[in-house]
Amino acid sequence: MADTLPLRHGAYVTVGTDCKDPPSVALRTYDGAGIGSSKSNDCRPRVVSRQGNVFEIEQSCRQYGGPDLPRATERSTVRVDGPTAFTDLTNSAAEGYRLCPELKP
Repeated sequence: MADTLPLRHGAYVTVGTDCKDPPSVALRTYDGAGIGSSKSNDCRPRVVSRQGNVFEIEQSCRQYGGPDLPRATERSTVRVDGPTAFTDLTNSAAEGYRLCPELKP
């Protein structure tokens, strides 16, 4: 299966956050499928649309925080700024992330 987004696999942190010990809220992971966070993993994405380097994706992810791990589906808009950086444009947030190769996803 081809990667969903043209990004390197690994752990990403918000721009301006130190890679050494980032808070979980600033951390995202990309495994070639979906973009996970401290609250979700095992994401199953599909690309809804693409315009240049801006992707609208719909992800079904397992949610942490309970005895059973329910799945939740959400749409996100992601601009790929290069193979090691992306910007989350969901809800007009425009939050940038960069790869931290020393972090293990």
